[in-house]
Amino acid sequence: MDLRKEELPATLQAYELIDNKEIFLAEQVVNNQPEIESFTGKYSGKLIKAKTVVPVDKRSSYGNAPQKRNSSTSIIIVIVILIILALVIYGYSTGWLQENFNLKK
Repeated sequence: MDLRKEELPATLQAYELIDNKEIFLAEQVVNNQPEIESFTGKYSGKLIKAKTVVPVDKRSSYGNAPQKRNSSTSIIIVIVILIILALVIYGYSTGWLQENFNLKK
């Protein structure tokens, strides 16, 4: 198996074909032709698939960096918190909280 230099690094996957089903055997990321030949030599006679590796975003030092919440989500959270705060204030001012939670002085 030969890959062009532009296609590297790539992920090679080996599969065993049994009753027209692909059974996964192994996977390896390769960076050069000798690594490709080594992998294909180990799994000769097996189905070998190759995929190009998608580079990680250069701005993030972590592969799975948490995404920022969009502004509409933040606005909804703020509104829900304000509604809960308003209900607590109303319940305290009417005496409902004191009655139900035994907060009498």
